Amino acid sequence: MVTLGQKTAAEKVASLLYLIAGHIVPSTAAGPRDAVAFDLPLSRIDIAEFLGLTIETVSRQITKLRTDGVISVVTNRHISVPSLARLKGRCG
Repeated sequence: MVTLGQKTAAEKVASLLYLIAGHIVPSTAAGPRDAVAFDLPLSRIDIAEFLGLTIETVSRQITKLRTDGVISVVTNRHISVPSLARLKGRCG
């Protein structure tokens, strides 16, 4: 939580997505996976409350990650990450 307090809104959202992706799709025996897809277990409201942000800020940051090609939003809850390394780079 101390780390999250020192991050920008963009870094907080990226960090949460990276954390979820890492726990849902763990590394394989051959090494870490780079591309993953998963369903978010939290709504945008839940994410906002958890990170101490507004729902609008969370939505803006997810949109920014999408337009920058870091993630793809298939449906409201289904996220595709073409490169975990790129997402990790956005975590600050």
